[in-house]
Amino acid sequence: MSSSNNDPRDSSRETRLTLPKPWKAESVDAVGSLGMFFAGMVMVTRNRYAAWPVLILAINGVLNQHPLRAKEGGSAPWATLM
Repeated sequence: MSSSNNDPRDSSRETRLTLPKPWKAESVDAVGSLGMFFAGMVMVTRNRYAAWPVLILAINGVLNQHPLRAKEGGSAPWATLM
């Protein structure tokens, strides 16, 4: 038998629930999102002239990226260039 001081149901052993600290809110990468949207639009419409603004937006996203500030799982601007 277990002793009464090791009983996990004992109310004196309760601890207060503490939630983890939330992530800092990141700013939305509007240029990268716009570039991905235009890239999808180019593939759907097959408009080869609309690909040039996508290329410019992708290069801009690569030049302005901050890899040390990014979270794991964040999309990289290199995905638009591929």
